Amino acid sequence: MFGVKLKVGFIGFGEVTSKLTRRLLTRRLYDNDIEVISSTEGRSEKTKRLAENSLATIVDSFEEVAKSCDILISATSPYEALDVAKKYGSLVNGIFLDLNNISPKATLEINHTFKNTKNYNSVYSGSYSNNVSYAILEENTSNFVKGGIMGSIKSPNSLIYVSGENAEDLEVLNDYGLNVRAISENVEDSAYIKMLRSIYTKGVTSLLHEVFDISESMGLTKELFESLINTEGESFQEQTKSRISSLANTHERKFQEMDGILNFLEELSDKKGFDFDLTITKATKNKLKDIK
Repeated sequence: MFGVKLKVGFIGFGEVTSKLTRRLLTRRLYDNDIEVISSTEGRSEKTKRLAENSLATIVDSFEEVAKSCDILISATSPYEALDVAKKYGSLVNGIFLDLNNISPKATLEINHTFKNTKNYNSVYSGSYSNNVSYAILEENTSNFVKGGIMGSIKSPNSLIYVSGENAEDLEVLNDYGLNVRAISENVEDSAYIKMLRSIYTKGVTSLLHEVFDISESMGLTKELFESLINTEGESFQEQTKSRISSLANTHERKFQEMDGILNFLEELSDKKGFDFDLTITKATKNKLKDIK
């Protein structure tokens, strides 16, 4: 049960944890109505300094974090997500939220581990001292929730989609400065949205790279920007230049991500009998591969 003091724990203390911790603790309604808990166990000196300069309570181990919090958030890396869920998910008595950038397939694999360990069902009952509803978790359903950060975590209004059987319970975090929206009881839906958004942003960036490469060759870039700003908004030029310049260092990683996305969509199409038209998605992958 979420107590009078809401305790939010983090596994990992990188940029995501740092930003979310600051928002949670600077927007708290009372001095003692929320506590953020984490650990620097096995982490680098840089991570330790980041954690020490935060407002979080730092304990000796991540096991202690998991056992003492109401909401445990995994914000490490896609490669660690499954291992973290297996190691710490069964220790938390509340909700386990994964915020790593993982595929729907990996999401379902994590959810399967929860279905085979502890199961819960959320029932609203009572309120905190600040009149925010709290939840009681009873047996029957998984306490695993998948989250996806839409856009940059640096944005103060960054949106977090959450999905899963207890996803709505996490909207309590909106009272502490976050922007959390429960979209579905299907745990993989947040990962699907993240994947589809990724296809869109990579496709648009690839197209912009091609169009402005042509305009540069013709000496018409200034005029092209002027014509597009009229319809796309004042920030279009700055955002476009940022997107194109980032490709120099990220196009290989983006190509690999698109390769993984396509493989998954093709598997999904075969399994579910969907008839996806992946022409543009495949073209985006090929474009990312060819960027110099």
